[in-house]
Amino acid sequence: MPTLQELCSYLDDYLQLGMYRDISQNGLQVQGAEQVDHIALAVDARQETFRQAAEQGAQMLIVHHGIFWGRVELVTGHVYERMRLLIENKLALYAAHLPLDAHMEVGNNVQLAKALGLQELEPWAEYKKQVIGIRGVLPQETPINTLKERLQQELSSVDGTVQHFGKGKENVRTVGIVTGDAANELMSAAKDGVDVLITGEPSHVFVPFADELQTHLLCGGHYATETYGVKALGAHLEDTFGVKTTFLHVPTFA
Repeated sequence: MPTLQELCSYLDDYLQLGMYRDISQNGLQVQGAEQVDHIALAVDARQETFRQAAEQGAQMLIVHHGIFWGRVELVTGHVYERMRLLIENKLALYAAHLPLDAHMEVGNNVQLAKALGLQELEPWAEYKKQVIGIRGVLPQETPINTLKERLQQELSSVDGTVQHFGKGKENVRTVGIVTGDAANELMSAAKDGVDVLITGEPSHVFVPFADELQTHLLCGGHYATETYGVKALGAHLEDTFGVKTTFLHVPTFA
């Protein structure tokens, strides 16, 4: 049975936390039990995921969206309740935001790209001068509606609903993926010859660019497109440490 310190040291290195400038305070956010044999994983740190993790007997919860985002939080109200649930249940909380988007083995982007059958994968799309997305090609030119249906089928198990914006080519091949909130990457997609940008949520500011740049934008939901990283990381930790892992499906509105 690994210790919490061993797991955190491994995760810090494996996910390369030190490479990323991120508003999220990545890494161990709340300390918990010293020994860990059951890890829960979820997209979001919230009271419901804390309750479910504790009910299932996990000693550690790994999330994509943590509870600390670059500012001091007063431990009152709902923040107090969050901390109480974690501390009383000796539940450690570990967060990995951009590092879990960009990782080329267990990251959200690469895992979704593989699920859609993309080939020739390479890092793509910068955020604050750090590459966090991925680009690849479909095995052959594919009607945009077929790709949309494939994405919808892929995301249906995690309550994703795909929205399509833009009037690009009828048949597409090059696809860029930046999960979560990245409709702003439409300009990069057009500049780099990417036929389709896949992200999570649309943006009132950037959606009109899809028409103007003749680039397709497929939005499958912020939550749904970011379930891939924690699931893949859980499987990796099972193989590496022999611990039990559980994915907690607690969807948000998008």
